[in-house]
Amino acid sequence: MIFTHLFRIFHTLMRLFRGIKKRSSEAHFLALDIGTDYVKALICEAEGTKKAKVLGVGRRQQKLGDMNSGVVTDIAAVIANCHSAIRDAENMAGVTAGKMIIGISGELVKGATITTSYVRSDANTKIDLAELKNIVHKVQWRAFDQVRSQLSEETGYSEIDVKLVNAAIVDVRIDGYKVINPTGFQGKEVTLGIFNAFAPLVHYGALQTIACEIDKELLAIAAEPYALTRCLDDEGQFGAIFLDVGGGTTNVAVVRDGTVEGTKMFTLGGRTFTKRLSQSLNISFKEAEEIKMLYSEDKLERQSHKIVREAMKSDCDVWLSGVILSLESFQHVDVLPSRIYLSGGGAHLPEIKETLESMEWVKMLPFTRKPQISFLNPKMVTNVSDETKLLKDQQDIMPMALANLALGFMGEEQPLSKLLKKVVRLMQI
Repeated sequence: MIFTHLFRIFHTLMRLFRGIKKRSSEAHFLALDIGTDYVKALICEAEGTKKAKVLGVGRRQQKLGDMNSGVVTDIAAVIANCHSAIRDAENMAGVTAGKMIIGISGELVKGATITTSYVRSDANTKIDLAELKNIVHKVQWRAFDQVRSQLSEETGYSEIDVKLVNAAIVDVRIDGYKVINPTGFQGKEVTLGIFNAFAPLVHYGALQTIACEIDKELLAIAAEPYALTRCLDDEGQFGAIFLDVGGGTTNVAVVRDGTVEGTKMFTLGGRTFTKRLSQSLNISFKEAEEIKMLYSEDKLERQSHKIVREAMKSDCDVWLSGVILSLESFQHVDVLPSRIYLSGGGAHLPEIKETLESMEWVKMLPFTRKPQISFLNPKMVTNVSDETKLLKDQQDIMPMALANLALGFMGEEQPLSKLLKKVVRLMQI
């Protein structure tokens, strides 16, 4: 009896010790991707200002009613899913993270880069911090009013119900000469390109509530399509179209000459294809999802494969229409990049890549040549290494992209970025 009692105490203590995590250091942070189908959590450790490694991974599947088209519909349920995913990631990593970045997506999240010029009164004086602050303030408020008004017209929301999610300076020029930090330069005209992402207050507010419940220092709530465009280590004239096919939405982002032109989203994702399959075969959503996954992995027998393919093809044509409409809305872009990167769990469907490789839709848009289609994979996110070996394909890209973006908030910021952050805080009040 005594031995049995001691044995039980020993195992209880072992479980307790396994549950104890090391205290987090300033280098540890959480990247949280709250998707329509899954919450994905990564516990990362920053190595300097430009590199990070993933120490723990957590995933929790969302129920059908928890989110709809990227928008939170049951805050309590999503919070519970987040806590579960974070707990799994922290247990695997053996540390708790004190800081976090959260991704935001959904059809009503809009982003655009506005380029505005400011003419200085005296071109011969050097730009100091006081003048730079004044320039950033004026340029950003001008861009803010322009994009917020545009989003209000597109969505029907009043401007007061539209919130600034995040902003980033993507281009700085003095008299046409590209610089990183304008301080100390002389010149007549300062041109700033600022990317702004906006979302309806009800959507942004739900994520703020979730962030408060998680109770970690919030580095940023970031627009996921923007994070995606920053995850590749390409310099200079880099250009590409990013298509992230999630459970409820597809995110579209266009990058030209290293600058994010803008982001769009539309409400067609993996769940749309599952619902179609459920209706066609007269089966439950869960059964249809399982069949869809087997089909994506080419594990169905021939006749079943043919039936599923026909159902997927019709919805894929509708999905492509969404891509075309999104790209057409970039009216100021005269030539679209000839590279397309696919990511997200929905991109596993073979019809997605096949549809994009057809020439017919390309003729409808300003491409100079047929675009090359390829999948993003975790190894391409060179600034974030996966110590867990659990991040394997395009569905794992988004949380890694958020982790990469978090590095910019963890490290020493440029004076220009610090000034913009102060202006953004004023706008978010």
